[in-house]
Amino acid sequence: MFTSLGQNKSLTQQVEYELTEAIRAGKYLPGSKIPSENELCEVFNVSRTSVREAVKKMSARGIVDVKRGSGVYVAEISLKNASENLNLFFELSSDKNIILQTINTRLILEPTLASQAAIYRKNSHIELLKNNMIQMRKCALKDKKKEAELDNDFHSIILSIVNNDVLELLLSPIFNLIPKFKTAVYVKPMEGHLLKEKKLMLNHHENILQGIIESNGTAAREAMRNHILETQNNYTKSLLKK
Repeated sequence: MFTSLGQNKSLTQQVEYELTEAIRAGKYLPGSKIPSENELCEVFNVSRTSVREAVKKMSARGIVDVKRGSGVYVAEISLKNASENLNLFFELSSDKNIILQTINTRLILEPTLASQAAIYRKNSHIELLKNNMIQMRKCALKDKKKEAELDNDFHSIILSIVNNDVLELLLSPIFNLIPKFKTAVYVKPMEGHLLKEKKLMLNHHENILQGIIESNGTAAREAMRNHILETQNNYTKSLLKK
């Protein structure tokens, strides 16, 4: 069932690796119980501490569920769990390149997403996007947190139009980076600069919305591409200032 433990990793890391690989190989299916603590100690010839730490780490990663008084079970992997793990990764990451790479990812995916939204949109989607624009215009200039949330909502509404769970998994955590991006770009903003940037963003959103309203996939795609390119340019410039 398990391979022999080597010497390159700590005992905890080795136990975690072996158990994870066994789950990946389908030896333990979602919802099934893995061997008890005593059994694992005997199989790996390690202490309870090593096994407990390995299980604790696997639980934190969402691989297993620890049920007190019952045992440890392979977690039911869902899109929601996977998305939460990605969200946590992006939130905790301090690598500046991560934000730049996610912007580049948006540049690859979102123009096509906007084009698809122009095809599949319903009147209810249009109303949601229009309402978002109204709230964005009313948002106080210095309230970057609220503005970032509304910006996130705008892109999330477009994502919801396409109704694709895989894209939802990939892009939702990326959209949640918008507040982090705005904090990085507008650390010490001048009011005139804030007004200019907000007008640019609103203009981009209006162009995207118009393409979607007209069911014009080409226009929506180009408008989204221009929007992401502007975002990419702003972030790149912010890095050069530091």
